[in-house]
Amino acid sequence: MQKPEQYQNLINYLQTALAMLELEPESQLKKDVNSICDFLANPTFKIAVFAPFNYGKSTLLNALLGKKTVPIDIIPTTGAAISVKYGEELQTKITLKDGKEINEEGIGVLKRYAILDENRRMRDDVAAVDVFCPHPFLQTGVEFLDLPGTDDREAQEMLVRDKLLTANLIVQVLDARKLMTLNERENLRDWLLDRGINTVVFVVNFMNLLEPEDQKEVSNRMRFVAESFRFDLPANISNLYRVDALPALRARLKGETSAAQTTGLAAFESALQSIVAEQGEKTSVSVRRVEAIASQIRQAMQVQIETATAKLNAAREKLEAKKSIQQRAEKLVKQGFQSSNSDFQSWLYLPKLLEAYQTELAAALEERRFDSWRSETLRSEVVQWQEKLMEWVNKAGEFFDIEKPEQITIAFPEPPKVLLPPPPPSVAKKSGGIMPLAIAAGIGWLLGGPAIAAVVGGATYLLSDSKEQQPTVSPEEYQQQVKQAYSDAAKDYLQDFSDRAFASLQKYEPVAEKAINAPPTRTSLEVEKLENQLALLNNLSENL
Repeated sequence: MQKPEQYQNLINYLQTALAMLELEPESQLKKDVNSICDFLANPTFKIAVFAPFNYGKSTLLNALLGKKTVPIDIIPTTGAAISVKYGEELQTKITLKDGKEINEEGIGVLKRYAILDENRRMRDDVAAVDVFCPHPFLQTGVEFLDLPGTDDREAQEMLVRDKLLTANLIVQVLDARKLMTLNERENLRDWLLDRGINTVVFVVNFMNLLEPEDQKEVSNRMRFVAESFRFDLPANISNLYRVDALPALRARLKGETSAAQTTGLAAFESALQSIVAEQGEKTSVSVRRVEAIASQIRQAMQVQIETATAKLNAAREKLEAKKSIQQRAEKLVKQGFQSSNSDFQSWLYLPKLLEAYQTELAAALEERRFDSWRSETLRSEVVQWQEKLMEWVNKAGEFFDIEKPEQITIAFPEPPKVLLPPPPPSVAKKSGGIMPLAIAAGIGWLLGGPAIAAVVGGATYLLSDSKEQQPTVSPEEYQQQVKQAYSDAAKDYLQDFSDRAFASLQKYEPVAEKAINAPPTRTSLEVEKLENQLALLNNLSENL
């Protein structure tokens, strides 16, 4: 008998392939794969008996076993696939789909679970029907499978079609009075040959009801059909037999051995024993069926491979398109950032800053408006340049879907210190010891002394403490010296600001560079999934 462990890898491949195909539950291919896996995993030699209703298949099976083990009647009765196995006593086990088991002696329980109801429908709650019979042929590891009749309900026919793949040998019962109907010929092609089942033993029933000439014509016609189903049969064993099933059963039940011999039953029984002995160790029957099913799986896989390949190519194209867009966006962002950065640096270039703001800042210092000028003019301008820079950095963050980097920070220097020249003696004397330290500046009156300071408008104003003899200057010349002091303070402040701003930009450039560079385009989860699926499909297809 076949050893199921020899086929375990093959079963695993078939079941994995089935899972990959994601077929519908009622798919015929899915049913066929499950059936062939059951066949490979079953160590017994299973003989399936099938025929249209009322062809006498159950009667033939009862005659072989010498007792009534499966239901027979004048109307179509078998409503389930009945497995007949060896047991020390005749008993029946019904397994329901909810897992419940019903065990009874004899076969009386079959009337409740294994025959058609009044509407000639099978019960839908039965998972398996097993009859155990103490027959020596069954004790050798043989199992008979009595299938529902065909040519009636679609559900019965689909059950029969599925179960045929689970059998090692097929016995087809024919009615000599209506030999090889259209449905029977179609079943031979669709249910058997196309699925790698080409070892069939034909049993012609009801020949005893025909005239001798008609019997001869039936035999000749059937020999031609039977020749196509002789694979794996020894040359000395026929696959065409005449058995008068009902007379054979009656003779067996009465113990009339000689009468049973005239029915053709003994010759058929001997042939089955020889076939089981011959085929019990062969695997060619399995191979052909697996090849037929595997061929269908590969065809279905090829369709799925083509579909997965098309999806993968589309996903890769989408990924490449995204990569191309990112590259173009990166180039645009870099150009925009570099242009804004260059313009900002040009604005910070000291000669330009002095040209634009030195006079304005000196006036603000002179008029005690430094804080407002810095806030409304310088800081406002810097904020605009910062926004132009950050606009590109933020765009990169949004487009590349990365976390936005920190904002650039431009530090402003401390308020300037204005070093004012001491007033000339003539001016000091006129004030009676109270010196106006910059009448035009309007900074108020400060007590004279060697070093005097005041903080007005955010800036620090210092009086020079030089004790050298001051040359005599006119009030106009003194006013020019004061203005120059404000101008020098403005220049110093703008230079300090320019240096600080350039340092801040230089420090921020690596941060911005990291943000505006498009991240490496990683393979998407969709592409990875399709690649893995395609690799597995190709691998399974090759192994099958």
